[in-house]
Amino acid sequence: MVTKTFTLSNGILELEIAALGAELCSLRRVASPHEYIWQGDPSFWDRRAPILFPIVGKVWQNTAHIDGRDYTLTQHGFARDMVFEKVVDEDRHMAFVVYADDESQARWPFRFRLRIDYTLLRNVITIGWTVCNLDSRPMPFQIGAHPGFMYPHYKADDPVHGYLSFDAESPLKSTTIVPGGFAGDSTFDVPLPSDGLLPLTNSTFECDTIVDATGRIRRVTLHDKNGRPIITVRHSMPITALWSPASGQAPFMCIEPWHGCCDPEGFTGEFSRKPFIESVEPGASWTTHYDIIVE
Repeated sequence: MVTKTFTLSNGILELEIAALGAELCSLRRVASPHEYIWQGDPSFWDRRAPILFPIVGKVWQNTAHIDGRDYTLTQHGFARDMVFEKVVDEDRHMAFVVYADDESQARWPFRFRLRIDYTLLRNVITIGWTVCNLDSRPMPFQIGAHPGFMYPHYKADDPVHGYLSFDAESPLKSTTIVPGGFAGDSTFDVPLPSDGLLPLTNSTFECDTIVDATGRIRRVTLHDKNGRPIITVRHSMPITALWSPASGQAPFMCIEPWHGCCDPEGFTGEFSRKPFIESVEPGASWTTHYDIIVE
């Protein structure tokens, strides 16, 4: 789908934001041609930085059980495929809004307003999410970010494409993702080297996704293959996911702060009782944000 894009700049950074999904589709320094955001080559992954709502990951058999009825919800929800309206266009700040419609309510039976804010301050982009419940009953939901970041000077045969550093001590503890994209009932450790830099290789993501649900991680930095910091994602969400397709044999990787996660394998319970579920009361709003820092 061809969709309109909007440009936001503060003289240091320049963003492009698509009306479709209110998705960040480009991030550059004004003085440099280098693109930080993955550009959606479908041979690897046709998205760039989608917003995941009202679910993160998958529900079992693509079915959400809500108040005695079953609804079909596919991976990562539907907000990423909805066209948002720009409602704020100020110096260094844009905001986009989308409302529930007949199509969304056929898949998830709540009336809502979802607002996405982008704010620039020097070398920091703050991305805010506001979920407003316009329904007459509590609204359970999940929401997450999925930005893909390009490796500088990527070469497929490089032994290391870059590194990650964290504000958490070794090891990271990941939920096991089983075939089909669901949470298993075990975890595994991801040890960090003594220098704190986790190498990103063509086999780093043979596990599918590293999903640390301990809540310890608040800051992740992507470094180039020489160890120089490139991009930092800073957040206060309970889950940090790390992913790259083809086991890591792609020119980019994703740093994903989440309020939510895929269903446990075989989960058939009520949607509101999913692990890592959020809820907002009728007429109320829920809000959070995360930052992308260009180092």
